[in-house]
Amino acid sequence: MESVVSRAAAWRIGRTSRLDGRAVWIWALTGALVLYLGLDGGGYDLVVRSHAGVVIWWIVLLGAVAGVLPAARITRAGWAALALFGGFVVWSAIASTWSLSSERSLEEVSRLACYFGVLVLALTTYGERRRALRHTVAAVASAVVVVAVLALVSRLRPGTFPAAQVTAAFLPGAHSRLGWPLNYWNALGALVALGLPLLLSIATSARTLVAQAAAAAAIPILALCGYLTFSRGGAIAAALAVIVFFALAPERIPKLATLALCAAGSAVLIAAAVHRHGIENGLTSAAARHQGATLFVTVILVCAGVALAQIGLALATRHGNLPKLLQISPRLARRLLGSAVVVGLIAAFAVGAPARISHAWTEFKQPTLGVLHQNLIARFGALSGNGRYTYWKTGIDAMPGHVLGGYGPGTFQLVWLPRAPVESYIINAHSLYVETLVEVGVIGLVLLSAFLLLLLGTAIWRAVRTQFATRAQAAGAAAACAAFLFSAGFDWIWQVPVLPVAMLLLLAAVLAPGPPPLKTAATVDQEARARTGGIRLGASRAALILAAIASLIAIGVPLATTNAVRQSQAAASAGNTSAALADARSAMRLEPGASSPQIQAALVLELQGRYSSAAAVARTATVNEPQNWQPWLILSRLEAEAGHARLAVDAYRRARASNPRAPFFQQ
Repeated sequence: MESVVSRAAAWRIGRTSRLDGRAVWIWALTGALVLYLGLDGGGYDLVVRSHAGVVIWWIVLLGAVAGVLPAARITRAGWAALALFGGFVVWSAIASTWSLSSERSLEEVSRLACYFGVLVLALTTYGERRRALRHTVAAVASAVVVVAVLALVSRLRPGTFPAAQVTAAFLPGAHSRLGWPLNYWNALGALVALGLPLLLSIATSARTLVAQAAAAAAIPILALCGYLTFSRGGAIAAALAVIVFFALAPERIPKLATLALCAAGSAVLIAAAVHRHGIENGLTSAAARHQGATLFVTVILVCAGVALAQIGLALATRHGNLPKLLQISPRLARRLLGSAVVVGLIAAFAVGAPARISHAWTEFKQPTLGVLHQNLIARFGALSGNGRYTYWKTGIDAMPGHVLGGYGPGTFQLVWLPRAPVESYIINAHSLYVETLVEVGVIGLVLLSAFLLLLLGTAIWRAVRTQFATRAQAAGAAAACAAFLFSAGFDWIWQVPVLPVAMLLLLAAVLAPGPPPLKTAATVDQEARARTGGIRLGASRAALILAAIASLIAIGVPLATTNAVRQSQAAASAGNTSAALADARSAMRLEPGASSPQIQAALVLELQGRYSSAAAVARTATVNEPQNWQPWLILSRLEAEAGHARLAVDAYRRARASNPRAPFFQQ
């Protein structure tokens, strides 16, 4: 008996000793963070993303103070990425000093500090690249699949998640486009596009058949989820991601077989959804519930079939050899690719590609098309930018005089509304690059572009320079990055943190160092190296501590202000105006230059019948944000209630001048 117990104990010790602590950390950080943001509105709300940022920076701060961080060597590319993105954060903070709205700018700097914290924590803890890539790709892909599955359940089983109807309450007609849990359909489509190449890399390179089968089975789920968003940008980003993946991945022939299998399963599910009107339009009727139940069964059967077929493909690949006709050398592959490009260009000119591109650009500039307002598969063929060209042109036309520094982070709406040629109440430019140019100028755009290009270039380089499964994983990460960069060019997904956070986590794994070189004491003065390394390590820890403190302040001030304003609103709704006023004044002390605490205080004073005091506070809000129409409109009402007719008219005119296209100013 004693020997049996000893053997069992030894087995447990052996299992424990083989536990990869770094892998557990990667899964905990990556999976938990992406899931937390993805399941809570994509992290769009300031409080949600700020909570994540505070936790991340506290881990960095405590780890640096305790001497635990950095726990991994940072490569030169990693240091360059930190310098470029850190410079972008610092420049954005500087640009806040001349901003049209210090409150909006501080909120944007808070967002950037959260993203920077994700990059810092990942780079300082991920460790060796091969392991970091394998686990990060798997963790991000798993989180994306969970989000997509829950999104589909919310559509196929109406009523399962009551929060799925929240978006429709704010945007009438939005219920027909699948957007929950990110609450924005284009963001969900972009997340699907980001996840597809990751799943392809797992399905074609994972160590176990179970992992390959599960990844392949999940691809049709993502495809159906992406279709129900009716996101044209998401569909293009997904296609781009697949192309980039196959351009970089090794052993493409077996991977093409997996792609064909998954594409067939995806086509079956999409075809099944096309014939179900209730599912396409997000209805909750009895007929829609019946359609959802039958489609649910179809999803299970198709995914199971794809999984079994992928196991067969994997076994055939492992135990069989490709026919000689399909065994292509790298040299021949490059020649074939070059020939294909030349033939493609000739064919494109033969069919009039330049004229077609010109026509497509003309159609893109059109504000909208009737088909865009319908949930039809024909929607994916429409090329109208749905107003994006107008947003971009208006923002760029406003640049003279603000080319270097812009108007301030987070202020695009204040630039757009007074100059808008059409009525469209937007907050963001629907393009990360245009918005960055308008808000923080050429300097900010150069810093951000250099950072993003460094990440993409490094990911491509790593994919080209590595082999076997690691190359497939690096190709998946590079393809996901390409999908994100494309989506960011046509929508405001930078403001949906789950997407940039997932991208940063993936690329932190790409930037991780390779296997450590063998030590040769005969050629190295170890004492000098240890002394130099100690100095560098101490400097790194000091830099981490300073960055953590500064970032916690940058995140904490807007968070505390927002919480105080919301507490004031809750107290006012409950009829406790004294507590509401106290909370509003607390917010004013936290952020004296912010207009929302002052507006909240003015509204509470209005409830108390103190109209003159309310007007005085509202005037301060208009000083802080003179380009914002809302404080002026509220001030107009308060001046009228206080009996100041002329001041009320003047304030109303300022409000109308700041938002002349608003329907309520046209009456």
